[in-house]
Amino acid sequence: MKQKSINVFISHYGGDEKHIPKVKGLIESKGYTVRDSSVVETEPNNAKNTEYIKSLLRAKMDWAGTVIVLIGPQTHERDWVNWEIDYANRNDKRIVGVFLPGATDADLPESFEDYGDACVEWDSDQLISAIEGENIWHDSTGNNRPVDGTGRVTC
Repeated sequence: MKQKSINVFISHYGGDEKHIPKVKGLIESKGYTVRDSSVVETEPNNAKNTEYIKSLLRAKMDWAGTVIVLIGPQTHERDWVNWEIDYANRNDKRIVGVFLPGATDADLPESFEDYGDACVEWDSDQLISAIEGENIWHDSTGNNRPVDGTGRVTC
């Protein structure tokens, strides 16, 4: 099987960072090589200036083709996650949410509700389908979630 390469930025709450290697493993198990530009605590920059932080994030997100949003119990409370989703939307990135084990539908960030392209449970087949362009919408238990069917539209 020929390896496929994918460039991703994984948007997440810092406390969920331990799931980044796991979600990359889900993708890699399906024959992908994952190249990840996410900001992680193991590579600290100690930046405090908001505009400087945004410039760092923009560069990392511009490089990625897909933004994966790890949806955990505290994700919806994080302003930076919403900012990253908003930026991805403005720049026509595919935005795929994946529920972390134990997350609920109430954990979806507001911006993801507005701009997400697909949302799946913790499952490699569903995640790959979503990354490859299928607009799958599941709730946190893996059941189909009703959507209006229009898809994301940018103005």
